[in-house]
Amino acid sequence: MKKQFTRREFLVTGSLASAGLAVFTGCNNGESERRFLEGVRIGVIDINGRDGVQFGGLGRPADLGAVEKAARIGFEGVEITFGGPDEDGILRLARAERQQQYFDEFEKHGIGPAGTHLMMLHENHLKNPDDPLAVKWVEQAIPATSSLGTEVILLPFFFGGAIEERHEQEYVADILRELAPEAEAHGVILGLENTLSAVDNMFILDRVNSPAVKVYYDVGNSHFFGHDIYEEIPFLGEHICQFHIKDNPHYMGQGEIDFERVFRLIDEINFQGWLNVETLPVSGNIEDREQDLRINLEFTRDTIGRLS
Repeated sequence: MKKQFTRREFLVTGSLASAGLAVFTGCNNGESERRFLEGVRIGVIDINGRDGVQFGGLGRPADLGAVEKAARIGFEGVEITFGGPDEDGILRLARAERQQQYFDEFEKHGIGPAGTHLMMLHENHLKNPDDPLAVKWVEQAIPATSSLGTEVILLPFFFGGAIEERHEQEYVADILRELAPEAEAHGVILGLENTLSAVDNMFILDRVNSPAVKVYYDVGNSHFFGHDIYEEIPFLGEHICQFHIKDNPHYMGQGEIDFERVFRLIDEINFQGWLNVETLPVSGNIEDREQDLRINLEFTRDTIGRLS
């Protein structure tokens, strides 16, 4: 029988696997001050697209092969997408046997989990009081994320699930307030990724009033929706639980976003966690996505190294 890792054992394994982070933090010559972006790791999402919309990951949702691909490219972790439910109405990633398969893959390739992504919220919307499945999926994802040895669940609010209206934000905040105690008990953070400004996100967070609900800040999306990312990152500060980094449809560093400034701001808020790359296949060929991800990873490494 394969060993069943405890969450603590897996977190320790993951921290050892990310020891190579020193290349990003530079040398402190024996001094005790915090190093640049200390505690930050670079991951990648596992999804590639949905209904013709290209999200810019490695392949299909909840695909075990993403772990090997991410390690081969040079990433330190994979943000794992919860796929759909099985015939019993259980998200496949919520099954212990599926989690063990991921443990085995992560151990084999020397990287770790970089959060989870509850993609089913694109189909079942938390803002919809007539769709109880959305809450059901979050309730399943909380213990599963904890068991996987990671902390952040990305809750997406886009397309039909966007929460642009204040009454939608109020309703979702009230649902999240009910879910927050369970997340707190499992040491899990519900990360909100949406189209909203930092001010509107803080309205939701203030209404929820729980350390288990924070903002999953997507630099590329926020810029696309017209928000000032250079003002929002310091404004949100400790309320950011994780980042997506991208400048679609460009390679990072070749578009409109000043990533040197972004990384300095992330350092200034003392963020410690995952920066997950989510970039489109800029080459235009979906088969070249690994090379495109490698280019963006190398840019990220080089930029952080230069700033260290």
